Amino acid sequence: MEKVDLSNTLRDERKTAEFQKLDKNFYEQVGLYLAGLEQELFKITDPYSVEAQIIQDTLKGERNSVNKLIDQRMRKMVRRVVKNARSASREDVLLDLTSEEEQIYTQMLSAVVTGRETIQAHIAHTERPLTGKKDIPQGYEIVRLLDSVPMFVGVDGKNYLLTADDVVMLPGVHAKNLRTKNLAVEVKIEQ
Repeated sequence: MEKVDLSNTLRDERKTAEFQKLDKNFYEQVGLYLAGLEQELFKITDPYSVEAQIIQDTLKGERNSVNKLIDQRMRKMVRRVVKNARSASREDVLLDLTSEEEQIYTQMLSAVVTGRETIQAHIAHTERPLTGKKDIPQGYEIVRLLDSVPMFVGVDGKNYLLTADDVVMLPGVHAKNLRTKNLAVEVKIEQ
């Protein structure tokens, strides 16, 4: 059983607003370490011995540390998700996350982006509608989605989460790819 230094990992995580780089399988390692401690405790015949008390205290402290570490990293993740959902930022945050955290981050980002888009759709009537080709930036095209597509980051750095019947202005390369895959059709704008 290899000891995982949870106290120092937690302390290092608290020192900075950035994610501390953890192995992709960090939580698996923690699980094996805690299971090893439980096995040691199980082997002790006298549960009231000093040795048993030390292992019980260690287990309690290590579980507490890992829970605090998870909470700390989740708080950082929520802040990062909110920041990335509202900006064109393309951070390599996934590099420092464990496999489990990558999945949580992706799901949270998708949910927040979708939620923001829903809210924006309710207030969209305040924006000036497109009146002609002069309103479409160079390199962009307007398409209507025929099917939903998973969230992707566009070449413009924006997150796109598109569902069937959405009419959106996309960078030309993405519009062409969606049309090629029969996921979208071009919307013609009159002059």
